[in-house]
Amino acid sequence: MALGMALAARQQVAPAARQNAALALMLTDGGDERIKPDPLTGRTKYATPAMPAPNEIWFSSSTASAIERRGVMAAGDALTALVGRFVYPAGWFERLRQRIVGLFGVLGSEAILAASGTEAEFIALSVARAASDRPLTSIVIGPTETGRGVVKAAAGRHFLPSTSLGGAVEPGARLAGIADVEIETIAIRNSAGVPRAAAKIDAEAAACVAKALAAGRDVLLHVLDTSKTGLGGVNREQARELAANRHVTVVVDACQLRCPRERLQADLKAGFMVMITGSKFAGGPPFAGALLLPPGMAKRLDERRSAPAGLAAYSALFDWPGSLQQDFTAALDTLFNLGLGLRWEAALASIEAFFALPESLRTQILTWFGDEVRRHIAARRHLRLAKGAPDTTIFPVVTKGAESPAEAAALYRALAEEGDRPDLARSCHVGQPVEIGKQAALRICASMPLVLDIAAHMAEGRTLSSAPAAGDLDFLFCKWDRLAGC
Repeated sequence: MALGMALAARQQVAPAARQNAALALMLTDGGDERIKPDPLTGRTKYATPAMPAPNEIWFSSSTASAIERRGVMAAGDALTALVGRFVYPAGWFERLRQRIVGLFGVLGSEAILAASGTEAEFIALSVARAASDRPLTSIVIGPTETGRGVVKAAAGRHFLPSTSLGGAVEPGARLAGIADVEIETIAIRNSAGVPRAAAKIDAEAAACVAKALAAGRDVLLHVLDTSKTGLGGVNREQARELAANRHVTVVVDACQLRCPRERLQADLKAGFMVMITGSKFAGGPPFAGALLLPPGMAKRLDERRSAPAGLAAYSALFDWPGSLQQDFTAALDTLFNLGLGLRWEAALASIEAFFALPESLRTQILTWFGDEVRRHIAARRHLRLAKGAPDTTIFPVVTKGAESPAEAAALYRALAEEGDRPDLARSCHVGQPVEIGKQAALRICASMPLVLDIAAHMAEGRTLSSAPAAGDLDFLFCKWDRLAGC
């Protein structure tokens, strides 16, 4: 009898376990080496597992987070429908793009999916090159506070030894079909780590644009909406003035997705391209990126030459709007990227739920979280916010005794480890160290899933101060104290 019950239970559990294993495999497919799990730990280079890790503390959304239960359910339902042939992949990808445009776009805008925010750079560059008959200068803002491969990608160069769809490549080599691209970079902090004045960043951007135009070059100007530490530049007004010249194209790096969506919609109305991801503030699984095209740009592209051949290593046909799935994308030989679609399905489950909450409630929760983080930091002499840290949802923290990049990296790893004492037992994930001058800061970050969880807690009639996130912050800072020897 007991054996029969056990076998029956095993028969019920096994399909679910197999389904989860298949979903975990798919969620880490269609990406480069950054997304591939280590065979021993089952974790990516960012310490994220393919499935939820609810017993671990996740304040790491400026880097990457573990997938949430709602995301797993959404991705699992989508995979079941695809395997069961209830939906055709082309229609599914079209709906994913439409949902993204519905959230962040304006009438006439389009979305192109990308396997990561960095790979969205390749798409933006391809679009800018296709619209130009002259050599191109790509101007990147805050290169040390964006993705590590952004500068190479903005120059049309491979940034890792592997690609999301095309196998091994030589880092630094140009993508086939991309040439005559120069890079200019503009820092958002000085050598001491202090944020530069916005007017100086704007003036330098204007000078770089003028220099390129005088040399007979077109310009792809990046506007950084939110950096790894919450800073930004160039000013939107300055960008609009520069983009009045038809030889200047603007792309907004909003990959952190930490600004009001109305700002991104205004960018699209101004004719700017916009890069976003579903794997930072949105809290979806890494990596899921997209490039939003302003109204009319897709039509103009369709009338010009095709995308560069090298883009085929990073982009699939169904990532693109239907109007561009013939002539412009003729070089793309992969039909669709299933893993990317599933990751966006998971991310959208949180994004749509987040924006369904009243704005006042979202603001209340994020304000409470920021106040709590600052209260904990102020109570500790060995911790301080980094210089010029803005009032955002990212809190860069410098630790006395662990200021150097190497020391901060060691602390970052120790926080994520499970200790052998109750006060060290839980894994605590924060944003990876980022160098600020000669020091390095770890980052405590809010996310959409955090807001959704707290909102659900409050919907049960309980208070903000009793939310699980409050206890998680207490544990994180106590573990931080122990590891810092305080």
